Amino acid sequence: MALVASCSGPVSSGDAPSQEEPVPVEPPDVEPPPPPEEPLPPPVPSEPVDGGTPAADDHDDFGTRNLYPTALQGRRWVARWNEHPRTLKVAQQDPYDPEFQLRGVEHTLEILGDGTARSSGEMIRYYIGTPGKTWLNTELTVYAMRVSESGATGSAGFEFQTRTRDGHHEGSTRNAEGLDQRCDGHAYSFSLRFDGRAVLQKELKHPTYTSQVTKSLWEGNPLPRYTWVGIKVITYNLPRNRVKQELWLDLTDGEDGGSWHKVHEHTDAGGWSIPPLVAATCRIAADERLTRPEPLIILRGHGIREQWLKKATIREIQPPR
Repeated sequence: MALVASCSGPVSSGDAPSQEEPVPVEPPDVEPPPPPEEPLPPPVPSEPVDGGTPAADDHDDFGTRNLYPTALQGRRWVARWNEHPRTLKVAQQDPYDPEFQLRGVEHTLEILGDGTARSSGEMIRYYIGTPGKTWLNTELTVYAMRVSESGATGSAGFEFQTRTRDGHHEGSTRNAEGLDQRCDGHAYSFSLRFDGRAVLQKELKHPTYTSQVTKSLWEGNPLPRYTWVGIKVITYNLPRNRVKQELWLDLTDGEDGGSWHKVHEHTDAGGWSIPPLVAATCRIAADERLTRPEPLIILRGHGIREQWLKKATIREIQPPR
C-alpha cells in the first residue's frame, strides 16, 4: 500500500478538533504491539528541501536525520524518556523535564524508561515550553504508532500546534493585553489524520480555524496501525511576511537516519482567514500571519485508547533564504 499525496486544496473547517464528553480509557498492554506482517513501502518521493539543507551526517540525539540546519544559538528540546519509568497525568509537569507538561482531559502518558511512551485519553495535550523563552522557526520530530481509538476517526489523529500561547481553553479571562484569553490560542496546526488525510490549518482565536488545506495519503486508505511513522512538523518564516508549513514522513523506523519525504506543505501568504468579526475581538486582521516567536508547541490527540511515541525532539532551525 503506497503512500500518495493528492492535494484537495482548502476545504471547510467543519471537522476542526472538538471537545467531546470523556470516555473511559481501557488499559492497554505493557509493550508496543508487534509490527504488521508486511511493512508498508515508503512515501512517494517529493522534491528536495528548497535550501539550507544540512550535511548528510547531521542527526539529532536519537540518530534521526535533520532536514534543516540548527539555528545559531537555537533552542532545542529532547524527550527524556530513556530512564526513570513514570506515569504522568493531566496538570502534571514531568519531574525530569521542566519543559514538558500535560494539559487536556482524562489522559495519561506512561513513560517506560526505554525511550518509548504510551499515550491514552480523551483529550490529549502535551505542552512544550518554558516561561520567558520562545520558539520561532522549528523542526519537530517524533515517531508515533497508531493502535486504537475510542470513537470516530474523522477528526482524530496525530496533531501538532506551533507558534502558540496558553489560550486553548474556554472562559472569559483576560490576557496581559486585556483581550479575551482565547486570543492567545492562535497556532499553525498540523494533523496526520487516522482517516488517511494530512490537514494543515491556522487557528487565530480558540477555537476558530481557517479553512483546511488537505491531502489524501495511503492511496485513500486509513493511516495504518501498529506501524512506527516518523513525523516532522516544520514551521518557518519566509521573506515578504510569509510563513511556510511542511509535513514530512519516514516509514523506515529511523533506519540510517530515516528516509524522509515531504508529503504536504502550505505557504501562508495572506487571505487565509477567519471571520472578520471574530478577528476584531483580538485586534488582528482576519488573515493575520503568525510571524512572531511564541512560548509553546503542543502535541495533541482526541479519543485515544492507545498510541505510542518515541524519539521526540524540537530544534530551532535556519530557514531557507
